[in-house]
Amino acid sequence: MSPLLIDLLIAALPFGFGIAITWRLIWPRWKVFGKGLAYFTLVGLLSSWIGHWSLLLALLHQGSGLAIHLWFSKRHGFTWYAVEDPERYVALSKEMVGYVDEPAELPGIEWSANVDWGEE
Repeated sequence: MSPLLIDLLIAALPFGFGIAITWRLIWPRWKVFGKGLAYFTLVGLLSSWIGHWSLLLALLHQGSGLAIHLWFSKRHGFTWYAVEDPERYVALSKEMVGYVDEPAELPGIEWSANVDWGEE
C-alpha cells in the first residue's frame, strides 16, 4: 500500500468522526461535500510534499475545529455530541460570522442589489 493512501486512510478517521457529529450543522449543505473534497485534496498534496507530517497538520486542523465546536456548544448551551436544536445552532453560527439571509419576498416590495447611490 502506498504511503499516500495510508495517509489518506488515517486522515479519514478524524474527518469521518467530525462529519458524523456535525453534518447537520454545516450550512449550506453542499459544504459537506466541499469540505471533504478540499480536506482530502490538501492532505494528499501535503502528503506528497512533506510525507507523514501531513497527518500532524490534518489532526491539528480537525482538533481546532473540534475545539471551536466544543467552545461554541458550551457557550450556547448545547450538548457537543448531540446538538439538540440544529436549526438554532446554525442560526447562532450564522449570527456569529455576520451572515445575513436573503430578505423574504414581500408583496409590492422589490429588493435589488443594484442601488444607484448617485456616484459616477
